[in-house]
Amino acid sequence: MELIAMALIVAGVLLAQYFLYSRLGLKNLTYKLTVSAPEAFEGDEIEIIEEIENAKSLPLPWIRTEINCSRWLTFRGQSHTPDSGDDQRGLISGIFVLKGHQKCRRVWKVRCEKRGVFTIEDTSLAVSDLFGLVKPAVVFGIRESVRVLPRPSAMELSELSSDAFIGDMQVRRFVLPDPFMISGAKEYSGREPMNRIHWAQTARTGSLMAYSNDFTTERRFLLIMNMQRSFISNDQPLPLAVLEGQIKAAAFVLDHCCRTRAEIALTVNSANEIFLPPSSGYEHTMKALRELAELKNECGAHIDDHFDKTDFTDFTDIVFITSFLTDKTAEILRCLREQRKHCLVLSTDITETEFGGVIPISRRYYAGGSGE
Repeated sequence: MELIAMALIVAGVLLAQYFLYSRLGLKNLTYKLTVSAPEAFEGDEIEIIEEIENAKSLPLPWIRTEINCSRWLTFRGQSHTPDSGDDQRGLISGIFVLKGHQKCRRVWKVRCEKRGVFTIEDTSLAVSDLFGLVKPAVVFGIRESVRVLPRPSAMELSELSSDAFIGDMQVRRFVLPDPFMISGAKEYSGREPMNRIHWAQTARTGSLMAYSNDFTTERRFLLIMNMQRSFISNDQPLPLAVLEGQIKAAAFVLDHCCRTRAEIALTVNSANEIFLPPSSGYEHTMKALRELAELKNECGAHIDDHFDKTDFTDFTDIVFITSFLTDKTAEILRCLREQRKHCLVLSTDITETEFGGVIPISRRYYAGGSGE
């Protein structure tokens, strides 16, 4: 009889706590997830913060959360699988134990592996009783997102022409000569101030000589990125490695122009065509990087058509990032060089062309202009 009584007591306890946790387990249980930074660069580490509060007297001995997020947000201790598809989602599990009227906070260290906009869509939360007999669950909609900006390529500035991205460039005519651009000496006309007299040339020639100055203008860059895979068709997407390489090269150009305070415009022949008018400064650079971070692997117009409708008039330097070069674009670039514009072509796949030696992105060729 004692064994039967004990069995009935145990069964009663199990049954009571089963109904108790099934009815009250999720009651007055709140969950909150936040991201420490809405924006970061590739390779940066951010924090994802979970907060759970049990606002009732019933203790919760087992709470399990599963965060549904992109695989490109790698949690510390999680293995990264670069060969899996872009649409794959990751589930990050966490276990909590809460007493009655207790709050718990957990911080996850997360590494941003790839550029893009990644959203933490929801979190499923399940609670259990002491013996794991009941597991009521609920899904919390989160919709927290983080924009991961592309990190510039590790290019060596020493491999570029010394004046490739900085300073003024000589032009044939302008309103006034640049007093800091000295090209030689000329005969003194009587109109030059005394501080413009070239005393060394005066002593050498025996007659008064003055400094001769060139005309200069500020440099303005146009960055063109080609989303077309081959010259035959613009329907196929770029290989992911090529796309990411081109984006990193574009980020490098934008970053360097920002640090040298040069104006730069950005245009991309994507499905939703991108054009940012020329400007300079940190805010303009960040705006361009955000456009590149959200860029989808879809091509819009053929690159020849894109070049045709592009106005190069107000630009002194053209930077073209592409995986191939058509005869038409090469001819346009030759014409721009004849107009004394600097042209820089960065490529991922081209090894040899007739346009002055276009070579892979790991190296550069600076074409045109007085720096050659």
